[in-house]
Amino acid sequence: MAKEDIIKLAFDLGTSIGDCEEITHLKELQNRLNEDIEASALIIKYQDAKMKLDNKMNDGLIISKVEEDHIDILEQQLSNNSLLQEIMAAQEKFDNLMQAVYYAMNQAITGSCAGSCSSCNGCS
Repeated sequence: MAKEDIIKLAFDLGTSIGDCEEITHLKELQNRLNEDIEASALIIKYQDAKMKLDNKMNDGLIISKVEEDHIDILEQQLSNNSLLQEIMAAQEKFDNLMQAVYYAMNQAITGSCAGSCSSCNGCS
């Protein structure tokens, strides 16, 4: 098969993945997140606090109990946010799809897959 044909197949696969339910749902949730001021602010607050903590650790400075507790509280708030929970679940579904795609491609490349899922459960 010519390189151009392989690239076209890869593009078609990418287009199909871009149109799949998993990515469509994830994009919808990300749009909702962009409109959710509370959730967006919480993410920014967490990222800022985490970055400061990481920088302090990288500089060899001691992290105080108050700083650790602050991060723990922010992580708990992130975990309790229903929209963020939905996004994490949707991201996990999309990641699982991509792992299945990579697995199927690897099996096809190495010749380990017969092309029929009746011989294994790898592609399901």
